[in-house]
Amino acid sequence: MTSAIEPHSPSLQDRWRLCKEQDDQKASLIADLFNHIGEITGRLSEVELELREKKMVVKSMWDTINDGRERVGQKDKHCFALVLVDGDCMPFLDDLVEQGLEGGKKASSFLEQAVASELRSVDRSLPHHLRVVVRVFANLKGLAATYAETGTIRDPGVFCEFVRGFNMTSAMCDFVDAGNGKECADEKLKANFRFSVDDVHCRHILFGASADSGYMRLLGSYLETEEVREKVILVEGPPFAQELAEIRHRFRIASFNKVFRRQKLVNLKRKVATTGYYYNYVTPPPTPSSADYASAAAKPASSAPAHTARRSSPSANAASPILGDVVRNKAGQRVDPPLSYAPQDFNAMKSRRLCNSFHLAGRCYHKETRGSCSHEHGQSLTLKELQALVAVARRSHCHSGLDCNDPNCVYGHQCPREDCDGASCRYKFPLELHNIDKKVVR
Repeated sequence: MTSAIEPHSPSLQDRWRLCKEQDDQKASLIADLFNHIGEITGRLSEVELELREKKMVVKSMWDTINDGRERVGQKDKHCFALVLVDGDCMPFLDDLVEQGLEGGKKASSFLEQAVASELRSVDRSLPHHLRVVVRVFANLKGLAATYAETGTIRDPGVFCEFVRGFNMTSAMCDFVDAGNGKECADEKLKANFRFSVDDVHCRHILFGASADSGYMRLLGSYLETEEVREKVILVEGPPFAQELAEIRHRFRIASFNKVFRRQKLVNLKRKVATTGYYYNYVTPPPTPSSADYASAAAKPASSAPAHTARRSSPSANAASPILGDVVRNKAGQRVDPPLSYAPQDFNAMKSRRLCNSFHLAGRCYHKETRGSCSHEHGQSLTLKELQALVAVARRSHCHSGLDCNDPNCVYGHQCPREDCDGASCRYKFPLELHNIDKKVVR
């Protein structure tokens, strides 16, 4: 009988080795866990740091946004629209001016209403508390005299009352006397424009000087700046001067027909029946070469002075003999007849500060309306001197241009230089007063 074989059992040493391997695996697992935890903890710290930084950035952004909102609020709190008007070339309606004080109040009120309506149509985002600042600059004495000469008002004092009424209506509306210098109103208007165009509080500038080409350089310098072009609104009264008409399409245009005239003030015929006076001139004898103007304007049968102010009807208004009648070409444009004078006489007249209106037309508006004239009146001139003085006077252009109907206008109606194309006119004549057909038909 054979005995059974007992199964082989691991020895103690094998069992110990097995336990040790298991312990090593546990230790390795625990070490891996600690490493993994260390990595996660490191990444968590980085994320927490990034989060803190992002929170700081977000807070800074919100602070900036809130600060910006506050600044915008402050800017809007003081926002305004500026209305700049050259009163010398943008005349108010006759109906308003002739009402004096009440007319001035109406003009100020109508202008503010028209501006408010225009601004609402341009920019609906404008705050309701936007203020409108109105500045009208003009030579008040000269403008008052012009209104009186055209017969719109009987007395220059009526215009002074109009200005007073304009200034009384609103604390933000000013009609400012710019002085009697030729460019005084222009320079004040330009300075106010430049000061305000870069002001962040100024939302819009309404610029009223349509008939004066002198503002071309000012506006032209901003043609390529879209922000400025969107801010500026050109107000049309009398037709735009040619230079401004060429760029008007680059700006928004507004018309305030209840406030401003659509024609230049100087284009009106003088209402002699209203003012009650005119100056009558007598044709000189045919051979006055050595005589002065006083003898050239020979007396008629009566003993009345040659150019005495008298009451008459408008049809009796006659031209000065030295200036002649108004003549026109086939296009209906006024033509200045050719002149004959000696160069030495021209230079002599040019060097003197003579009053052209007094010596050539027989009257001086400055003397009549202001009581004084800064130019020389003095003795009468000889006919040769008068002919030369006409040439001197024609070096300054007439603001009525080719449409002028005044027989006693002493100014030029086309550039005296035959070879001038107007691009760089030495006498600063507008472009439309160049290359005129001088063939007289009537």
